[in-house]
Amino acid sequence: MTRGSSTEAKLREIRGHSFWDDFGEAIVAVDLGANVGSFASEFLALYPAASLILVEADPYLNGILRRTFASSSQVRLFQGLVGAECSPNARFFLCKVPEGNSVFQSFASGWAPGETREIEAEVISLGALFELARCERVDLLKVDIEGSEWDVLGRLGEPEARRIGQISVEFHDFMDPALRPRTENCIRRLEELGYTALCRPTDRVHGSPYFDCLFYRR
Repeated sequence: MTRGSSTEAKLREIRGHSFWDDFGEAIVAVDLGANVGSFASEFLALYPAASLILVEADPYLNGILRRTFASSSQVRLFQGLVGAECSPNARFFLCKVPEGNSVFQSFASGWAPGETREIEAEVISLGALFELARCERVDLLKVDIEGSEWDVLGRLGEPEARRIGQISVEFHDFMDPALRPRTENCIRRLEELGYTALCRPTDRVHGSPYFDCLFYRR
């Protein structure tokens, strides 16, 4: 599949996250929910000169990220969460399976019932993250944050949106269909901000039409 333009851009996919390969010279990507850095590593393999900002709240995973990217000067790490508002000590639930770490205890326990641990994590807003990292623009915002995406994207402001070229997000309403209206509110908000949506479904757990969603400007 290609994106119509003067140079036909290819639709790529890394770890379930889609994006158009039509970046300029100096690529800036922000990875919310970096986990062990698999997405970031594969992205850097495609774009070795890219600058990456990785956000991860799990202290153990942060240790892995620091070791993995110790020699990568273009990678910066932030230990914490991105949410609607800044807070020094939000509740965050760690799962035995790190992919299930979430601000929702029910999500974390859904991966490994009875094996969650609560910690406190710093929360920073997306705008504050951009200011801290001195991001004038973000070519790709990758979002895989186990339920926090609704707060981040549902309240995305125009100043932040103007900086972001593409947003690749995994919505987690497949964990609970009652949460689907929150996903649909996010999609409406992003369309109001000038993005076009391209969504791929999943049949995981309860299923959802909004699993791998890409938002881009035509």
